[in-house]
Amino acid sequence: MSLDPLYRVIGWLLAFFYIPFHNIGIAIILLTIVIMLVQFPLTAKQARSMIQMQRVQPEIKKIQQKYKDDKAKQNEELLKFYQENKINPLAGCLPMIITIPIGIAVFRTFAHGLQRHLPQTGKMGELYHAICGPSNDTHACTAKLAKASAAGHTPAALHFLGMSVNQTAHGAQNLGGIGEALPYYILIALVAATGWYQVRQTQARQLQSGNTPPNAQMAAMTKIFPVFFAFICFGLNAGATLYFVVSNAWRIGQQHLVIGKLYDQALNTGQIKPSADESPPPEKSKDANGKGTPPGNGKAKPGTKGSGAKGSTAKPDEPPTGTPTATRRAKA
Repeated sequence: MSLDPLYRVIGWLLAFFYIPFHNIGIAIILLTIVIMLVQFPLTAKQARSMIQMQRVQPEIKKIQQKYKDDKAKQNEELLKFYQENKINPLAGCLPMIITIPIGIAVFRTFAHGLQRHLPQTGKMGELYHAICGPSNDTHACTAKLAKASAAGHTPAALHFLGMSVNQTAHGAQNLGGIGEALPYYILIALVAATGWYQVRQTQARQLQSGNTPPNAQMAAMTKIFPVFFAFICFGLNAGATLYFVVSNAWRIGQQHLVIGKLYDQALNTGQIKPSADESPPPEKSKDANGKGTPPGNGKAKPGTKGSGAKGSTAKPDEPPTGTPTATRRAKA
């Protein structure tokens, strides 16, 4: 499948956002926000599918346990259960199939050179000509930028926060040492930090919704995945790395403010059960005066059932057994 249409859309959006600010970094940030907004309906659908699957997990486990010795029958019963409840177990994966090409297109747009996919005419050609000059020869511009990047000289239009968006951390360090590469390393550290927090946030949400705690393998992935992703960013230019930082930050906010509401609504309506840590505390019992007393304090009031004295279950309007006769006559 050709991704050329996606490349053109990404280039057009970058050119559009560059016009009012004349800042490539702001253009990349706004481009990332637009892409995340476009993907949001798919992300919300994926979250709803996950909630639906969590709601029926007890029934699915019963079926799996009942037919654990007959895998064919187990699959048949699970399929029947999904059909009866109108559940598509693959619905949570389908949005990823759509969003992955978008991520690849963004990555390759930055990796192969922005100028290859930018419009060149009219007002929309401002970014292209700020990078390549008056020439419309994309191949000549690409060759010239490659030489300039190798020498540490890139057009001002590609600079953002002390970085060149078409330069990698490794390339910057080779050109000017650790001081030159420091902004790039900070950006990569932000990728690792936001990735780590995002994984922890997802696991915390799963625990809240009643899922089992992550096993040792999943816990190891929590530590390894952000580091592995940061390692990949060493080979990416600053433009692609900035995209990943902004997209991670967006997903963190989205998980906290929007997707979290879907889980909270499901918890409040009983669609999914909270974990033991999230179960509400038992209600306090009330005494005759209406004052709350902690349940199960192990102390029983004298004269009440369960106090340890046999036969001491006197009714409220009858004197307890063992009351002196004179006292009872006086009360009468």
